[in-house]
Amino acid sequence: MASAAVAVVLLGALVLLPGAASASGGGGCGQPVTDAQGSGVDIEDYCFSPTILRVAVGDAVTFTNVDPVPHSVLGANATWGDYAGFKKRSVTYRFSEPGVYPYLCTYHVGMVGAVVVGNGVGGAIDSSTADGPVTKVDASDLALENTSAVVDRPSEANGDWPGVVAAAFAIAVGASALIVARRRRSAAARSVEGR
Repeated sequence: MASAAVAVVLLGALVLLPGAASASGGGGCGQPVTDAQGSGVDIEDYCFSPTILRVAVGDAVTFTNVDPVPHSVLGANATWGDYAGFKKRSVTYRFSEPGVYPYLCTYHVGMVGAVVVGNGVGGAIDSSTADGPVTKVDASDLALENTSAVVDRPSEANGDWPGVVAAAFAIAVGASALIVARRRRSAAARSVEGR
């Protein structure tokens, strides 16, 4: 009985803890593929959005992580990007040759995307140099006044209180079950001794 109560407490705490990844498959996106033209990719809810970004040759693409967990942007064959994760900030890469440049998040299986440059034909994704075809861009090179493209958002802590209350309730119920089980065992032991 006591081990069942402990299992309920642990399960309740694991299931109801706020901030846990709601995505499946190790945090992969699980959303429909999106395709758009632009100059940036948002990383939110374990998704690259748009999944496919179309840009002109020579354009810089800014990847902005707004999730509360780190994500990485690493190109196919690790020829561009970085294994290192970042959160609540941006990184920018310039694409100097036409081609299709797939990438992924090394932390979350299933988080993938692609940058299509120009008509998508060409692109030496199997080799990289300091000159390209993909190079990291320093924010100061883009003459940005603000080095972060992350929009300040209201704290999500206010929205987590139902989960916190539910987790606390599950823990309280489990603890109560443990106390009741111990009292019953104690009472049963006393009645056996009293015979």
